Amino acid sequence: MSLKKTLVIVVVGAISAAVGVAIPLVMSGGTKVAHADTAESEHDDGHHGDKPAAKADDHGKAEAHAKAPAKDDHGSAKADDHGKGGDHGAPPKTGPQYIPFGRIVVNLNEPSLTKYLSLDLTLMADAKDEAAVKSAIEGRMPVLRTWLTSHLADKTMDDVRGKVGINRMRREIQDQFNTLMFDDGRERVGDVLFEEWHIE
Repeated sequence: MSLKKTLVIVVVGAISAAVGVAIPLVMSGGTKVAHADTAESEHDDGHHGDKPAAKADDHGKAEAHAKAPAKDDHGSAKADDHGKGGDHGAPPKTGPQYIPFGRIVVNLNEPSLTKYLSLDLTLMADAKDEAAVKSAIEGRMPVLRTWLTSHLADKTMDDVRGKVGINRMRREIQDQFNTLMFDDGRERVGDVLFEEWHIE
């Protein structure tokens, strides 16, 4: 065989080999195969799986944001509509409560002299009875003032002089007020206090 024929056979063979490789590559969409190989390699490396994880993280952040308490303009957490976490209403009262009754001025029973007794009264009651005492005062104020005026107008200077006389009057007013204000016999007025006491 001549050298020329040998070269022609080698060249034809090389071309055939090249065409044999190129045709299947083109028919299968060579670029797509390359992309698929790249995607598979990314999947094998674990990079392809990072994207769903990132989405899950974003979803978790959204849930955390939704559950976070609302904040006011200063960045402080607000209490909810029911006042949880804050002070909702005043604590119940305990101990003695003081209820103003008001001032009364009467003439004392002194035939030879004109003497006036001026009193400013406050009633003391337990916390649990405060509302009942206030309500009774408002409802029966005319009756209470009428009795008090008559009672004090019958006093002489000797009756209202000194510690003994004052304490006796406080007890008399306490007893009668409890009788006039409450029909069940239970004393709700625990004491009568004289905030001002003047004799003129």
